[in-house]
Amino acid sequence: MKKLLLIFTCLLFSNVYSQSNFIITVNDQSQEISLDEDYEFKVNGKTIKILVKEKDTLFYNDTFYDFKYSKNHKVSKTAIDEGIEQIMLMTAGGSGIIIQKYDTFDPTMLQEMMLNEVIKESVSYGYTLERKDYERTLESGEKLKVLKAELEYKGELEVYEISAIGKKDEGILIMTMNLGGDGDNEGEHMIDLLWSSLIIN
Repeated sequence: MKKLLLIFTCLLFSNVYSQSNFIITVNDQSQEISLDEDYEFKVNGKTIKILVKEKDTLFYNDTFYDFKYSKNHKVSKTAIDEGIEQIMLMTAGGSGIIIQKYDTFDPTMLQEMMLNEVIKESVSYGYTLERKDYERTLESGEKLKVLKAELEYKGELEVYEISAIGKKDEGILIMTMNLGGDGDNEGEHMIDLLWSSLIIN
């Protein structure tokens, strides 16, 4: 069995991937597989069983920042302009996280403008607004100001948070949205995991 060589020749991750987008190669045998299913391979006349599982908590790694997120959510990544890259994680109920990375300027000056932009439609509709800004210390030690807006209308609550971390000519802008429409506080759990694990490199 020491000649057994397991090589994952292809782990195809698109922005939103299906579980069948995996190919496993055992010696010279290749087969498409899905997660959490058992497969059998013949190696030197012996049958071996293969099971591929995904971790419950995954890491998003970037040159500027890292954070953890649940395997239940997929990261969507896009370039929204030259020098501006955006990732997004969303729940089915509309809660989520957006992080924009700027390669040419410090985005901390955009925080208030971004918050006003995302809440203006709700305020215009009739939601009452309460600001609850606060300071947060990240796991990596940075202290940042978080702009927090709580909007309420007929018992429905929306919570938006905006923050930013800047260095010389670069930085990230972070927005979280908890719209309260998720079962089992899914959006809240996603946001809490971001804040508890966010590291600036």
